[in-house]
Amino acid sequence: MQRWNAFRDHIEGLGVTIVTISPDTVAEVAAMKSKQGFGMCMLSDESLAVSTLYNVKHEKAIAGAPGRKIMRPLAIPTAILVDGEGIVRWIDQTDDYRIRSDADRVLDGIKQALPA
Repeated sequence: MQRWNAFRDHIEGLGVTIVTISPDTVAEVAAMKSKQGFGMCMLSDESLAVSTLYNVKHEKAIAGAPGRKIMRPLAIPTAILVDGEGIVRWIDQTDDYRIRSDADRVLDGIKQALPA
């Protein structure tokens, strides 16, 4: 999240609004946003309904703090560019749920997908 917050001004300068979706609870998302000072829109998808809708749910992810790992469904880290009419214009997704999209790759994808 810190990486996206650092790139937020640049991305929003392209006319794109960042919305993050996390499997954390509403309270956890609010606490993270407040503690880290994130200025982007952060939403909770605790039930993974949005992750299921976009087909980015990973059924057997390992989650938790060191020494307290559990296997549970999580969202596969995915960057999705959706236009104002709800049409998906670009997607970047890693093969490994532990790896996040590279910010420069996402910026390049946005620039290529946006109308000139």
